[in-house]
Amino acid sequence: MVSDVAASGSIEDRTCSKFNAAQVVYNSTNLFFGNSPRDLFTFSVVSQSSTMTVIPQISINDGNLVVQGKTILTGVPDNIVLTPGTGVGLVAGAFIGATAAQSKSLHIFPIGVLEGLRFMCCFRFKLWWMTQRMGTCGNDVPLETQFMLVESKGDGEGGDEDDSSSPTIYTVFLPLLEGLFRSVLQGNERNEVEVCLESGDSAVQTNQGQCLVYIHAGTNPFEVITQAVKAVEKHMKTFVHREKKKLPSFLDWFGWCTWDAFYTDVTAEGVEQGLKSLSKGGTPPRFLIVDDGWQQIENKDKDTDAVVQEGAQFASRLTGIKENEKFQKNGHNSEQVSGLKHVVDEAKQHQNVKFVYVWPCSSWLLGWSKTSCYRHGTL
Repeated sequence: MVSDVAASGSIEDRTCSKFNAAQVVYNSTNLFFGNSPRDLFTFSVVSQSSTMTVIPQISINDGNLVVQGKTILTGVPDNIVLTPGTGVGLVAGAFIGATAAQSKSLHIFPIGVLEGLRFMCCFRFKLWWMTQRMGTCGNDVPLETQFMLVESKGDGEGGDEDDSSSPTIYTVFLPLLEGLFRSVLQGNERNEVEVCLESGDSAVQTNQGQCLVYIHAGTNPFEVITQAVKAVEKHMKTFVHREKKKLPSFLDWFGWCTWDAFYTDVTAEGVEQGLKSLSKGGTPPRFLIVDDGWQQIENKDKDTDAVVQEGAQFASRLTGIKENEKFQKNGHNSEQVSGLKHVVDEAKQHQNVKFVYVWPCSSWLLGWSKTSCYRHGTL
């Protein structure tokens, strides 16, 4: 709907003069301006008596990604598209998209140069695990970055970073799934931040992505992160924020996970000894998590030509969902019985354990899975 206010020409912002009334779209809290998707900017509307002040929130202006008046990225390529979020919870954010000349299963899209701004990010350094890193430029952004929080002080336009009159703005970058494709962030030696878009299948190709990365900004980093996740929840409709989730009742009990004691060297005998040791020490666990190390896997030699993250263990692959030889037991008549069944029976019957969980991570099955989390199954 074209705003009557916009049509009457009462908007007090000279930067909007190049847009005619038909190019100004208005809703209750925001104005969207643009001649093309790349020129689509988000503005906050503040009423002051009979006039309105239009304040830019997130935009691509003269090749720069500008967030609440502060330049975050410079040298944004022409094939990068910015689409503002719409609806409740999305108006403070925008989606980064990109186009390519050819359809492929893997695209690397530079989205701009990051220099002189502090950031914290989380990146996947194993097939199923993430860790954090800090930096100040695009080259510091690791491969497989799945979350990034950028801090910008001062006026963001080359002014004094210590200017206390200008609030510090925190901008969250969240790579997303889109259809059959996943996206992650990474940096290069030119300090460009890149979006890596891939399907994992050479037969599944595309030449564009509309909502590859969601960006959200504000002055409180904790609130910005929460708001960004809630905004992505509304956009994707494939998950719910943790505030809506009910904690399982077993979290009220003391439990034991085998990881820190054994890592992948966990055995049935080790689990039994660990439970006995904890009980003897006066801290009997009421639930047990048998972590990584019980599955059937294979290890292949690393490809010397492959680009892998430091410390990565991408060579391990799941080959079966049954227990490996460390959890096989000889039962009556020398018959092989399930080692996990033996562990569960021993824990429940002799150690008063109420629940037993195992660690089958989804990323074992999906070699390029975006999800890096525990998926525990109850036994």
